[in-house]
Amino acid sequence: MDRDSLAKLLVNLTKSQEGILTQDSLVRGFESVLSTLEDAVNDAPRAAEFLGRIFARILIENVIPYKQVWHLIREGGEEQGQLVNSGLAADVLGVILDIIKSEKGDPFFKDVCASSDLRLENFRPPPTLKKPS
Repeated sequence: MDRDSLAKLLVNLTKSQEGILTQDSLVRGFESVLSTLEDAVNDAPRAAEFLGRIFARILIENVIPYKQVWHLIREGGEEQGQLVNSGLAADVLGVILDIIKSEKGDPFFKDVCASSDLRLENFRPPPTLKKPS
């Protein structure tokens, strides 16, 4: 199954009238995936990109609120916030934002950033400490 199909499947299962997959279950699943993303990148270097594509589709289809996804990514990792420290949070977010901007256009993109209180600086890894010479 390709990644775009997986994203569509998650959207359809969550939005189905039968309620096959609840929003809470989907969020818990994403929390689990984010907690292992650093390990996944070792085996699949494009894992952050693929996850970003899935998140983008979930957001574009209004399955999970933007603010909640930003929180999941910012707090994600084996330890809370570890994805920010490793730079993977910025990688995932960058893919999401690129897709939203390309699919929905600049006005929509700017509105999402403003209305969801997205602060890019919260996703940047901290500056590395220089070793004393």
